Amino acid sequence: MKITPLVLHHDRKTSLAGLREAFDAEPASPPKITFRQYTDLDSEARELYDQAREDFLRLTLRVKTREQAVCARILEDLIRINPRLKNSRRGLMVSAPMFSGKTELALLLARSVERRHAAQHPDYLRDGDAPVVWVEMTEHSTGKALLAQIVEFLAPTIVLPKQIATDRLRKLAVEALHRHGTKLLVIDEAHKLGGTEPSSVIKALQNESCATVVLVGINLDQAFKTGDGLQVSARCDFVTLDKIDPAVQEDFEQWIKWVATFDSFLPLCGHVHGLLTRNAGTLVHAADGKLAVLAMIVDRLVASILRDESRTSETVTREGLFGVLDTLRRTTLNTHNVTLDDLVDAA
Repeated sequence: MKITPLVLHHDRKTSLAGLREAFDAEPASPPKITFRQYTDLDSEARELYDQAREDFLRLTLRVKTREQAVCARILEDLIRINPRLKNSRRGLMVSAPMFSGKTELALLLARSVERRHAAQHPDYLRDGDAPVVWVEMTEHSTGKALLAQIVEFLAPTIVLPKQIATDRLRKLAVEALHRHGTKLLVIDEAHKLGGTEPSSVIKALQNESCATVVLVGINLDQAFKTGDGLQVSARCDFVTLDKIDPAVQEDFEQWIKWVATFDSFLPLCGHVHGLLTRNAGTLVHAADGKLAVLAMIVDRLVASILRDESRTSETVTREGLFGVLDTLRRTTLNTHNVTLDDLVDAA
């Protein structure tokens, strides 16, 4: 068994090289082996195998959501239509509470756009195309800062004058988007923009660039509800990622599918599907119905097993799951009242 470790060189998605690395960071599921075969590996091979399993869990294993399909359809239409319009180009707003998976959804959409472009234009890298640009706002970001990030994403060696006028910066950004054939501009943490100046810049980008703008953030209906902000939101389709309500049958059915997906593909030696799925009803309360918290629970569960050097198997137990849930309650803001008695063993 040969494991090739995943090597990452970039910390963030806010550069062209970093974003493309994020697109490509999808390691395949490591080969399935028994726990006996695992213990027969030498220490270096075990370490590589464990790292490959954690990488697969954190970077590749994903669940399907209703919102993914809705957003993908919207984007496909907008990317096709927007270049044929001269103004009032439409965009997409993805709004959600914390830990709802909005940035992960945006990354999946962006990866899809990049790969579709690559299939249509095999030489796109040589031609200098950048189908997707990703920027991320920080506290008190301005429209000018947004434009600077776009320019620096597409031209990382450029040195912008400190006193450059916003109009000049806007022209540079629009020209760069056009020159690199950008189809999708993702503005993450967009709730940190808001206000007249950033909204007027986003509106100008929608008017002057063919790129479809996707705004991702918290309570975007509030951040862009007045003045130019209202003009931006009025041009956008609005998709909300709400947490799961277990009292709503459709919601709870989706939650069970999420848990079952994680349960089926846990990268553990000899893992048998069952315990997580049987406890889906308890997990929805422990995770407060939030997908990102569920993913955190699964990640911590696997990590707790792999880091137990004295283990004699990698079976998921209710005691092990409760230990993770109890730690979650003590080390995060996600409080819950789940007890060991609330969990059941696998059938």
